[in-house]
Amino acid sequence: MAAMAWEKKLGVPIKFSHLPGGSTVIGVGRMVNSPDGYTTSITTISMLDLALRIQKAPFTWDDIIFVGNLATDPNQLMVHKDAPWKTAREFIEAGRKTSTPLKISTSHPTANNTLAAKIFIQLSGIKGEIVAFDAGGKARNAVAGKHVDACCGPMFGSMSSRELLRGLVVFQDSNPVPKLWPGCQPIKEALDFEMPKSQDPYAILYPRAAAKNYPDRYKFLMETFREMLQEKEIRELGEKPGLTPFLDYWSPQECEKFVANFAKVFEKYGHLLKK
Repeated sequence: MAAMAWEKKLGVPIKFSHLPGGSTVIGVGRMVNSPDGYTTSITTISMLDLALRIQKAPFTWDDIIFVGNLATDPNQLMVHKDAPWKTAREFIEAGRKTSTPLKISTSHPTANNTLAAKIFIQLSGIKGEIVAFDAGGKARNAVAGKHVDACCGPMFGSMSSRELLRGLVVFQDSNPVPKLWPGCQPIKEALDFEMPKSQDPYAILYPRAAAKNYPDRYKFLMETFREMLQEKEIRELGEKPGLTPFLDYWSPQECEKFVANFAKVFEKYGHLLKK
């Protein structure tokens, strides 16, 4: 959808190459090694940051610069619609009292939602157990099928399972879609402890070498991307799939600030991913 709106600003078509694997490292690596000034990549900043910390990637953040952020998908804690817990505090209270750990599914052992779930378990003081899958759909299916007690995953990314699930708490300061996920409270309202935000910003990345060699191309991409996200068209395109409330332009500087803040969270809680 962004491409449809952005192409009009660019004056040329956008061609996609889907390169899965390595928690985005393969796709982003191709971009880093294509410093022609016309190649970009889109992925979540948090996923890439975790991949760079955990894997032996052939590049670092020093090889990447941002064009801007397109959309931000916050992580939330979800339960089955028929679950006995109506609020996050009820879930926490049950988890603090239970003798059998509550099972929380996530999309991957080293995903950002796994880190969020482990932080939630530690800070809430509940007896909890992470069940990490190899895909977000599998994690949501596990709670939809009542094989686990809850799922920690993206709010927009879980839209397709919304009829079977109920959100308890979204790990940011507001619920961007209260009509779609009613009763899903932001962290400051839902919790009796301080929980760090957990979000997946989908950003457009660019090779730093290309920005240095072709500053005019990089500037043109930045300016047209910002203009595109301010147009009415992109918001109209995003209405049907429910994406519009998650469209969230960040400047390159704001993207870099997110990386710095995420590093602080990882420094404090990153060891939990090894447990």
